[in-house]
Amino acid sequence: MRRSEFLRGALGIAAAGALPWSAGTAFAAEAWQPKRPIEVVVPSAPGGGLDLVGRTLQAVIQQNHLSPRPVTVVNRPGGGGTVGIAYLNSHMGDGHYVSVQALPLVTNSITGLSKVGLDDVTPLAVFVTEQVLFSVPANSPIKSGKDLVAMMRKDPGSVSFAVSSSPGGQSHVATAMWLKAAGQDPKKLKIVFFDSGGEAVTALMGEHVTAAATPAGTVVGPSQSGQLRLIGVPSETRLTGALAGVPTWKEQGIDVDFSTWRVLVGPKNMTPEEIAWWDNVLQKATSSPQWSAAVTRNLWSPAYKNSAATRQFLIGERTRLTPLLAELGLAK
Repeated sequence: MRRSEFLRGALGIAAAGALPWSAGTAFAAEAWQPKRPIEVVVPSAPGGGLDLVGRTLQAVIQQNHLSPRPVTVVNRPGGGGTVGIAYLNSHMGDGHYVSVQALPLVTNSITGLSKVGLDDVTPLAVFVTEQVLFSVPANSPIKSGKDLVAMMRKDPGSVSFAVSSSPGGQSHVATAMWLKAAGQDPKKLKIVFFDSGGEAVTALMGEHVTAAATPAGTVVGPSQSGQLRLIGVPSETRLTGALAGVPTWKEQGIDVDFSTWRVLVGPKNMTPEEIAWWDNVLQKATSSPQWSAAVTRNLWSPAYKNSAATRQFLIGERTRLTPLLAELGLAK
């Protein structure tokens, strides 16, 4: 996916009519307001699923005048999200800095990739859930998910997989769960880790890897343009819209069901007033027509939760994933 096309898609919502901002209505209930520009930290390179969420949030907040100060997106890729969190916490307790995060926020500390995790941030919101799609180059001899499974069973060492996450991240977990359900050892697969779905898809289209597991939003465009073939999705039932033609793994004899999520967190030790301001802004942003349009366009599933519910959700995910990662040999 070209970066220019991606950015036009993410920021296209800003062309619609903006809602008038009124300090008296938008911020009257809050004791804290931003006094300088807000930074939305994306812990991946431009073009990936997290970047799309961050830039969509930026556009919706600015279009609807939900912040009295500008909002910028800062990409800090590396370390499966740890670089982004380290940057976030270099501004400890400062509500002007927030970060879009995914599964590595929980799994990095379980797998030992980082000592920084859920207890080192302030949960602010769950935004959406998103499917992980399995794809191959359009000219690949692999025509279906069954073909890929057959190749894996015949010679696991001949298959290389691009994933848009760190070890134990969303794409890696989806791939490992698929392999385990197919009766294969996940540790025998050649996995190439990338800092974003965009980078993983670029490697796939260049035929540097056999297949890829990436968020849905990163592969729909290339598949529609004939560059990629979508061969499977770990969903309970068939998806709708642009993904209606993608067979589930269950249809192809592999019993696996998994989707990932996107959350917003702030640095550790944010004040209750800062959290309350973000709760107010994020509730308005995610209930706006522009956000709803982005959810539909990017094949997300709406799943907004406020800060308190998000904290409980993430604690639950840590509890659920710890034994799973141990079973997969990833827990340290």
